[in-house]
Formats: sequence, structure tokens, C-alpha cells
Amino acid sequence: MASPSDQEQVCPVCFSAFRTPAFDRKNVRELITEGRRKLAMSVGTFARAAGVTRAAVQQWERPDGTAPNRSHRPTVARLLGMSIDELLSGGPRPSGKWRRRGVRVLSAVEAGGFASIDNFGPHSELETVSVTVDVQRHTFALRVHGESMRGKGANSFPPGTVVVIEPDMKARHGDFVIVQNRAKQATFKQLVLIDEVSCLKPLNKRFKTRPLGDGVVIGVVREAIWHLR
Repeated sequence: MASPSDQEQVCPVCFSAFRTPAFDRKNVRELITEGRRKLAMSVGTFARAAGVTRAAVQQWERPDGTAPNRSHRPTVARLLGMSIDELLSGGPRPSGKWRRRGVRVLSAVEAGGFASIDNFGPHSELETVSVTVDVQRHTFALRVHGESMRGKGANSFPPGTVVVIEPDMKARHGDFVIVQNRAKQATFKQLVLIDEVSCLKPLNKRFKTRPLGDGVVIGVVREAIWHLR
């Protein structure tokens, strides 16, 4: 039986060949270079995340270099937040946002200064957490403390849960939001409308629902991350 060509892959389960798109090495090189820089990752950091050497990344980014081999393409595509087909075709290139492996985890006090976070600029040494949602320039994460948002069913955020917040998204009633209080600290609640008044509702019934008052919504929760054990 003839072996598949270089432009084919073989499914390890059904052994049927399926054709993958031809790729332009120039476009792939530019995409990797642009993506790595937008993620504010050094060559060494990107290499460690991709499970390769610095020399391999440098080779991918050289005008006369080679593209990632098949074994590395899934990891590189995942780092850049795209499919393997998109990687091989050299696109898409997002405008204004870029999917990245992680966002910074702030404290309740630091959350008020989210505008100083720049996900497209140089990295700091802050803790980061991996996310699956699209990342904007100021997207950040908080770790849940206390029991007020521990609920029943799917919507439950026990202590230790990390919530990913998008400050550039307009909050609607029913959303889970981060609100900055007078003390410039962040609190996590559900935004609800009661008798035409915006209120902050905890999921734990042992805690009271209170009016939003002069609190300021600084972001909408997009994703929650927690470990079962």
C-alpha cells in the first residue's frame, strides 16, 4: 500500500487519509513572529510553551527557515489561538484582540487598576491563568474568596475559583460582574434588576442582595476556572 504524501495525514483510528491544505512558509513565519510578539513572549518563553528549543523557534521565524513539523503544529496553533488549518494558511490575523494562553490574576485590591494591564505589552511577573475566551487588551482574572457566590447547580463559584473578566464588555442584568466599591476593592456578584433597581445578588442565600448604589461595574465575567480535586 502506498504511503500518504507529504500533503496528507492518516487518521490513527480509521487509517483513512485526509488532505490538508498546502501552506506558504512565508505566511506561516510571519504569523508565528507576529503572534509571539503580540503575546509578549520572548523566543525562549515561546519555545518552552511549545515544547521545543529556542533554535527551533528561531528557525521558524527566519526568512529562509522551515515551518513547524507535524508533531509541533497542534501546540503552536493552540498557543496562537487558532486551528492548524489557519496556522498553515497564514491567518487569520486578529485586529484589536489576540487569543493567548493566559491572563494575569489580580487581587481584589489590584482589580481597580485593571486599566494598567496591557495583555499586548511586555509581561510582568504576575501570576497568569490559561483561558479559552478571546483576550482583549485589559482582560484580567480574579480568584474568588468567601462563600457568597457558592450556589447550587451549574452556577456555583466556591472559594478558589478563578473568574476571567472583560472590562470592555457592557454589563446586562443577569450577568455575573465585578463591582468596585467605595474602598476601591472588587466584589463578585450577579447583576439583577429588582423593582427597576440594579442590585448585586449573591448565589448563597445566606447572604443578602443589596442595591448596586454607587458601586461601579468594572467588568463582566466571561469564564470560570476551578479544579475538582
